[in-house]
Amino acid sequence: MIMDLNLLSGQGTYTLLLHVQKQVTVTIGSLGKQRFPVGYYSYTGSAMGKRASLKNRIARHLRKEKRCFWHIDYLLDNENVSVEAVVTAETSQKVECEINQHTKTMMDAKIQAKGFGSSDCQRNCRSHLLFFPDAENVDLLVQNLVTGFRSMSGVLAVHVIR
Repeated sequence: MIMDLNLLSGQGTYTLLLHVQKQVTVTIGSLGKQRFPVGYYSYTGSAMGKRASLKNRIARHLRKEKRCFWHIDYLLDNENVSVEAVVTAETSQKVECEINQHTKTMMDAKIQAKGFGSSDCQRNCRSHLLFFPDAENVDLLVQNLVTGFRSMSGVLAVHVIR
């Protein structure tokens, strides 16, 4: 899948929408072995700070050749896991936890791996990787995320990249 990352400028929050085609068990750094059933997942993160940018952070996540540093790197390294879409919000405010909590509540998501991507969580999200056991395709997830991102104060622009 080719994604046009040139749409992105600046800092903000993003959600990767993933599809696990075949159940996998992956060792996720200090979290150890985790099982991921077939289905759709969202991972919400942020690109904030002096040298951070949405374009560079998402490009790194999409690269196959990289050192595994963040929890998401271990999952994306698996051949049965693909990024189906990315929804971004350009903002100077930290809304990562708000987006994650909105997504979990509005779309009846489940936590598959406690502590995943939430070591710096400010709102006790328990995980920034969410599982949608009833989702049949990525389109509804994209629509709900766009609505959630647009409802956050301080969001300058929302982009969907496929």
